[in-house]
Amino acid sequence: MTPSRATFRIAQQTNRSCRYAQVTLEVTARSALAEDPADVEVTADTFDEYRREAVLGVRWALRYLPQPARVTVTDIVTTEIDTGVGDVYEAAAHAVWQAVQADDHPRFVGFTDRTMVADWLARMHGRRLESVTEARAWFEGHREGGDAESLVHAWLFFEHAMPIALHCLDEHLILVHEKPYEPYAMAGFGETRVGPARSPDLLAGFAGSRLLGSDVLPSLEGENICGGLVLHFAHEGRTHEGPTREDLVIGARRDEWVLEAKRPFA
Repeated sequence: MTPSRATFRIAQQTNRSCRYAQVTLEVTARSALAEDPADVEVTADTFDEYRREAVLGVRWALRYLPQPARVTVTDIVTTEIDTGVGDVYEAAAHAVWQAVQADDHPRFVGFTDRTMVADWLARMHGRRLESVTEARAWFEGHREGGDAESLVHAWLFFEHAMPIALHCLDEHLILVHEKPYEPYAMAGFGETRVGPARSPDLLAGFAGSRLLGSDVLPSLEGENICGGLVLHFAHEGRTHEGPTREDLVIGARRDEWVLEAKRPFA
């Protein structure tokens, strides 16, 4: 069978940051009982990190195809400055869907691989969390539950970086390069309001703080899957002694958010 070929390019520029990645690949339908179990091959000449992202991005896309397929990634184009963690991953997933003209796939492409999440966080070390945006569930004028219970999605805006959205799904946390969406109503089921995180909710208290370091927690679903983040922040100007450190824990457990603040030392 003749393979379907597609090229997908991510090229975004804002006053915060830039993104760029281009992936070309071929998709061939195969029997679920094919002798060759491999679903992805990367023949493109590129760095190992981008090769790995391409494989993971293709596999994300293959999950949503009705029939098994084999994908060969033939070309990956990146730039030293504009290509960040997740860009090749996202371009690869969209290229698969474009090649097979798939309409039934998620509106977002998110990564939950622990190595990718750790790499993205490493690039944020030393940067200030400028703001946090939240989507929260409301019903008949009242918020549905407390801080963690009413949270739908959260967006972290680090300085000089694209916003990153956090999705809680089952036992893992998914990171997505996307802007906050518009508020929306659900007929008979309330509404989702979107806006800046506000005190006394936990995430609001970390806006303006600088990220010192981070840890990525494994999911109960697998060691290589992100189950949560531990973000080490420096709160500046809150005491006469100078900045204080406080850790923010954001996790997923049984399709529910885990939000916690810890102060390891004064």
